[in-house]
Amino acid sequence: MSATQQVEVNNLVYTTDHDRTTVYWAVITGGVTDEIFDDFYAPGFAVELTRSDLGTRTTDSGLFAITGYPQQSFPQLSTTSYVVDLVLSAPGFQDFPLAVTIPVNATFPVAAPAAAMRRLPVRIQGRVVNDATSAAASGALIASVDNPAAHTTALRSPLYFAHASGASVQSVTMTTVLTPSLTQDANAGTTGLNLSNRTGLAANSIVRLSNAAKTLMEYAVVDHLGSGAAAAPGQAFLRNALNRTYAVASTTVEFVTATVAAAGPTLATDASVGDGVLLATQLFTGTVVVESGSAAVAEYHEIGAISDANGFYGLDGMGRVREIFLQATQGTLKQTTGWFLEYDQPINLVDFRIQ
Repeated sequence: MSATQQVEVNNLVYTTDHDRTTVYWAVITGGVTDEIFDDFYAPGFAVELTRSDLGTRTTDSGLFAITGYPQQSFPQLSTTSYVVDLVLSAPGFQDFPLAVTIPVNATFPVAAPAAAMRRLPVRIQGRVVNDATSAAASGALIASVDNPAAHTTALRSPLYFAHASGASVQSVTMTTVLTPSLTQDANAGTTGLNLSNRTGLAANSIVRLSNAAKTLMEYAVVDHLGSGAAAAPGQAFLRNALNRTYAVASTTVEFVTATVAAAGPTLATDASVGDGVLLATQLFTGTVVVESGSAAVAEYHEIGAISDANGFYGLDGMGRVREIFLQATQGTLKQTTGWFLEYDQPINLVDFRIQ
């Protein structure tokens, strides 16, 4: 049934018939949580869409609604289901892609799947000194010790790849087979090395790069060797981009082989690129390999940080937990501390006085 309305404009009377009614709905509603702290609060929380026919409404506490005209956005809903792709974002958190299915003959609003936002990791750094002399403690190992709530292992270099919960994590023993050198600096983010010698190097070979103090150390897996007329002599290409920069003058290069311990431990939760911790079914104390059922994403890491000649150390990619327990050790001297991560500070300062 149509409704009639009269409007007067410039001494003229217009009569309109409203014979069609459209309704603007909240077509999707949802809310997010904080992966670590549960309750979510982030001014600037937003939902991004690739569809221009839908709008968004959000609150700082993580509630959101996707709005629009259902008949226009989902015209075949009586016979067809639709998928709406969202990206949830907030300052201090990783983006969260979310796909929401609008089922056939949906009743609006449709509830979005649960989403736990993951905080961006922070850096822990500080200085280790001898408690008795206040002298810098060089060469001290700063490693995680067991957390009563979770087995959290801190890595010297963050993860290169994402890994699913249940991925294998095993201790490995490395054996050096050749020690060539760099002929060109290897910058952070690069996937290529220029080496003085490639004897024995092939796809899946492992290359270890480190500085003299071992404060910088990471492993790269070879994808393929440079070849053809345009290839530089001694060129090797890696599966993973380096996390840090290694200079020709101060870098030790080693071709190594890995002997893997018996299988057993696994990741207790999924891991993201850039994570500097492993949440696993046990704590690790040496070199580890993380595998996800594919050689293409196998990666090797040392455990813990090493302090430099002035006692300074750094651990990148610290996250995923509320608190981490760290122990600084130099010979028989040590100190253990529990640290609640301050995610609103990109650098957390944690000093040690070992005794």
